[in-house]
Amino acid sequence: MSPETSDTNASVGLSVRGLVVAYGDLRAVDGVDLDVAAGEVVALLGASGSGKSSLLRAVAGLEDVADGSVAWDGRGVVRVPVHKRGFGLMFQDGQLFEHRDVGGNIAYGLAGLSRARRGERVREMLELVGLPGFERRRVTTLSGGQAQRVALARALAPAPRLLLLDEPLSALDRALREQLATDVRAILRQGRTTALYVTHDQDEAMTVADRVG
Repeated sequence: MSPETSDTNASVGLSVRGLVVAYGDLRAVDGVDLDVAAGEVVALLGASGSGKSSLLRAVAGLEDVADGSVAWDGRGVVRVPVHKRGFGLMFQDGQLFEHRDVGGNIAYGLAGLSRARRGERVREMLELVGLPGFERRRVTTLSGGQAQRVALARALAPAPRLLLLDEPLSALDRALREQLATDVRAILRQGRTTALYVTHDQDEAMTVADRVG
């Protein structure tokens, strides 16, 4: 089966069939099937090295697919460039731009909007993540929890059809991680966001997700 062979059903959402991601002779992902319905949050739970991040990165288009298919709404996306998939990404360290203020970070993916609409969207996202009025804050002044909220706001700002989160809270201390997991769950539910969430923490997975894989 070629990487773009589509044996997927046409149900709305993400559909992965027989996915293989290989690094030389090592198969990090070996024949995985996965479905995420529109509006559903699915957590991939597993230890480091189990292939869950490789799976997420393959869905995003950041890893080559050796075999199998990835489809959104029944249409294969393996050959679609990362920036044209309409998927949002959030990583463990947030990867905020230190030379931009908070508002500039959130507006990064909104180049197609007017200046007024960008500002409005930034304010909407800051309200959503519980950081109203933070537009002009320097990234270097943020706490770890605040930085991850800004990273989440940036990922959600373009209204991605699928949000991919790779260990987004793992660098935080336990108490803050528990609080933010609850907040992330509420934020994703409020926006009816379809999401694939990678974590090694069972409690975090159970808190955030509708379903754990």
